Amino acid sequence: MSKRFIYVVVLTIGVLFNNSSKAADSTLAPISVGDTMLKTTLIQNAINYCNKNGGGTIRLTGGIYRTGPIRILSNITLRIDSGATLLGSPIMTDWTVGTSVKNLLYTSGSLANVRITGKGTIDGSGAPWWAAYNANTSLNRPRLIYLSNVTNLTIDSLTVQNSPSFHIVPNACKNVIIDHVTINTLKTSPNTDGIDPSQCYNVLITNCSISDGDDNIAIKAGGAFGFAGCQDITVTNCTFGAGHGLSIGSETFGGYNNLRVSGCTFKSTTNGIRIKSSAGNGGLVSNTYYSNITMTGVTNPIVIDWNYSAPVTTTPPMIPAGSNIYFNNLTITGSANAGLFNGLTNSLIQNVVMTNSNISASKVMTMNYVSGVTFKNVIINKAAAKFGTNVTTTKAGSVTGIQGF
Repeated sequence: MSKRFIYVVVLTIGVLFNNSSKAADSTLAPISVGDTMLKTTLIQNAINYCNKNGGGTIRLTGGIYRTGPIRILSNITLRIDSGATLLGSPIMTDWTVGTSVKNLLYTSGSLANVRITGKGTIDGSGAPWWAAYNANTSLNRPRLIYLSNVTNLTIDSLTVQNSPSFHIVPNACKNVIIDHVTINTLKTSPNTDGIDPSQCYNVLITNCSISDGDDNIAIKAGGAFGFAGCQDITVTNCTFGAGHGLSIGSETFGGYNNLRVSGCTFKSTTNGIRIKSSAGNGGLVSNTYYSNITMTGVTNPIVIDWNYSAPVTTTPPMIPAGSNIYFNNLTITGSANAGLFNGLTNSLIQNVVMTNSNISASKVMTMNYVSGVTFKNVIINKAAAKFGTNVTTTKAGSVTGIQGF
């Protein structure tokens, strides 16, 4: 049986314990006001040691741990206690490893059994990056947590904030749990997505609260990873504030199958439920289920759009497509628009079913290039949903197979 290690990093002393009760002490200089010393090497050495000896827990107790990029390894738990902050250095050059900018927490190669947990905070000191990006939108900005090719990944019980760009990106990962994570970053921060599962399989995002400057959650299917580009994702009991909503896309060319969203609340979000793609970026998005959702003051509560951006090419090999989109028990109040379904002439949005829902908005619902629409017990602006009144089209003849209106 391999030994398990706990590496405790405190402001004044680091202690390494193993299960034989032996200990090795290491004294560190305390962090004082104005101290710019990086703890990168200390934390990285602890991760390397635990990994080499079969895995273990690196624990950050109360205080601020200013750091550059840290490489996460297999069988490692990084625990950030209440009162502790893992602080990405506010000096942008501290994020450079060799000749390239790295994400604050990153991986290399295939890993297994990684957990990032605790009651503490991971802060990306994003302000200088946001200012630099606003001056030069071609700037390459790091993510805060970008973990690739991990089987069995858990991120829980943390506050994650002020990322230079995206906050949490599991990329090509299997069996992912993100639970009780709070993201609360300025809504003016550019492209600071909250949680972006990309090419992932079997993901649970639950009990999270997300406010940021872009998508609250963006599920991306930009390629293949031994299965459909992205598949089997569940989002439950989450609250979304400032941001662009819960999105699939805009990259869907790897294909996406089976999203289930339930028990979520949206408050003053720019968008609510959104599937976005465009010619050249598109693939098949199928089997999406949204239920027991409340939205208040959301500008665009439902957006399914195959014209999200200009086509990558005029004759693209990758056309967005969507089928089997289900909504049940939606309560939407104070919206500008009731909803938009916008397909293509050569790729209709197919089989849309909405039941037991009540929508209040300044404008009616619009559908273009949609086939197979079923509404049952749906109220839009205090009247039963009816095509031609509170559900309309701007493209005559583009909606077929209407039932239940």
